[in-house]
Amino acid sequence: MMSPTTPIQTPYFTLEQVADGVYAAIAKNGSGAMSNAGIIDLGEQTLVFDTMYTLQAGQALLDAAHQLFGRPVTLVGNSHFHMDHVGGNQLFKDAAILSTKTTRSLMIERSQQFLKFARSNPGYPETVKQRLEQETDVQKRQELSDQLGDLLTMDASLSSIVPTPPTITFDGSLTLHGSKRTAVLMAMGNGHSACDSVLYLPDDQVMFAADLLFVKSHPSVQTGNAKEWIKILGQMNDQSFHKVVPGHGPVGEKKDVLALRQYLLELVEKAQALHVVTCSLEQIAIPSVPEPYAEWNVSSLYRQNLQHLLHQLSTKIMI
Repeated sequence: MMSPTTPIQTPYFTLEQVADGVYAAIAKNGSGAMSNAGIIDLGEQTLVFDTMYTLQAGQALLDAAHQLFGRPVTLVGNSHFHMDHVGGNQLFKDAAILSTKTTRSLMIERSQQFLKFARSNPGYPETVKQRLEQETDVQKRQELSDQLGDLLTMDASLSSIVPTPPTITFDGSLTLHGSKRTAVLMAMGNGHSACDSVLYLPDDQVMFAADLLFVKSHPSVQTGNAKEWIKILGQMNDQSFHKVVPGHGPVGEKKDVLALRQYLLELVEKAQALHVVTCSLEQIAIPSVPEPYAEWNVSSLYRQNLQHLLHQLSTKIMI
């Protein structure tokens, strides 16, 4: 393994070594990276887990992997289909890209939808900029500023994007054996998205949890299943690991898995309690963010999450 002579500097993420030969790329807010990723030395091969949001961030991730281990990236794992985790896939076209069958299918469908929307709405970043200029709330201004930064970075490379789905799919789990470590891609089910996978490194007691875990940041439940997510977090907590890299936020520990599980439990309970009071969504007053989560990033998601769960309850969709 090669070690960089100087720390790897990039405007898109910070590199944090979580074990010997295992690095977390922690996204910088508003940079165009949008989500975290991993760079892992298997021995003879380099594995990258998720490829971030934009081509610019994905290129920086690829460059960092080359600088760290001095060889091409030959394996890429995609945790789920959301664009902020797979936007850089095309830069790893010489690697085998791995995901579940469901993730691959949805990636093909949703990436085309994303590009169609983005290319037919060139004025969208300007709309966010105008909202930022008019906003007075400090937290909301920060959220809009980060959103605008991500959008402008994406907009700058939009014409060059070529959707690149996985080339190898698996069901259940896929184990990669290297001379330095074993890496296991595990499908966990329908939690944050229709099919979420994690990367587990049993030799290092490290897990890359992607968007099944948000650390000190509000999650989005709007594309998944909150009750299933709670069950999955319980299963994750039963795994043996010391460090866990979330999809968003800093590197965490087991207590962060339990913290998010508690957040989701309270969110579901709050939605059910509000629904009992009245079935009219218009009449429901959404409460402020509870104190334990008031300082978490992207606090506007709390209201959106509650509204989503209330809508499910009002339309008789079980949560």
